[in-house]
Amino acid sequence: MQKEDNYVNPYKLGEEYNYEDYMTKRFVEMMGEEETSNLLQFNETELNKTIRLNSIRSSFEHTAELLERKRIQFEDIVGVPEGKEIISSPVPIGATPEYLAGYYMLQGKNSMLPSRILDPKADELIGDFAAAPGGKTSHLAQLMNNEGTIIALEISSNRCRSLKSNLARMGVENTIILQYDTKKINELDLMFDKILLDAPCSGSGIIISDHSRKQSKTLSDILNYQKYQTELLTESLRVLKPGGELVYCTCSLEPEENELVITQVLENFDCKIEELKIQGKAGLEKFQQYNFHPDLTKAKRIYPHTSKGEGFFIIKMVKEQ
Repeated sequence: MQKEDNYVNPYKLGEEYNYEDYMTKRFVEMMGEEETSNLLQFNETELNKTIRLNSIRSSFEHTAELLERKRIQFEDIVGVPEGKEIISSPVPIGATPEYLAGYYMLQGKNSMLPSRILDPKADELIGDFAAAPGGKTSHLAQLMNNEGTIIALEISSNRCRSLKSNLARMGVENTIILQYDTKKINELDLMFDKILLDAPCSGSGIIISDHSRKQSKTLSDILNYQKYQTELLTESLRVLKPGGELVYCTCSLEPEENELVITQVLENFDCKIEELKIQGKAGLEKFQQYNFHPDLTKAKRIYPHTSKGEGFFIIKMVKEQ
């Protein structure tokens, strides 16, 4: 097969861009040399900022008009009516009066997808586990018209403060914030209609905005995250009502933190995996010595270079009755 004109040997690129050797090798195993070359080159570019308009504070039309008056140029994000990509701005987009008033939030465009996929309703009890800094929490509240109830868990006291601050700025009133360990959620004696688990991860999908990730994580770190994520997902499914829905996501591209977590958890829970109707590659069927659950192909891997955004893994699970 003839390679594209911009193809450069990914191993040479990995060395040039200071990736740990294991990372380039794994990317090639996952997606091939040409795609890896494209990914590594894309990670050296700069993403446009994206914002999510907040209908709790202001109508989309009103906020758009205010931004246009400031000569801020933006474009719609396909599939996310509240999302806008900033093309140019003569003022700092994170310091305008509209930002400070909670009319919009700076949020990566692909990180807007999990809340929409969960599709929370105004009469539901929603769990948002590992909730800080609150982008997805406030998005859930917005989609619920600030009705129903969200229980937002965050184990870190510092991150709880940022979560509280962001939700207050965005006008969120339907959310209870708890500094709490998701692994102990069963002790609260609650059963949730829907749960969003944006799991802590190694972050290999956000190298474009954090170049330190090229060197900061080892294979051992990835396996430690995998163990923690499996525990979090197991406890989350225990407090999900039969027939309830759970969206699991990470900003990692590592199969151990994504397909392997789901495969291991499905050994203990009867869940249906829903096909996601969003742009992205299917979840992996196998990687190195691992064979994954066959329904993992219904999950989506969103790669930075093909989506022009952060890398994500997203899956929606429905707990059997």
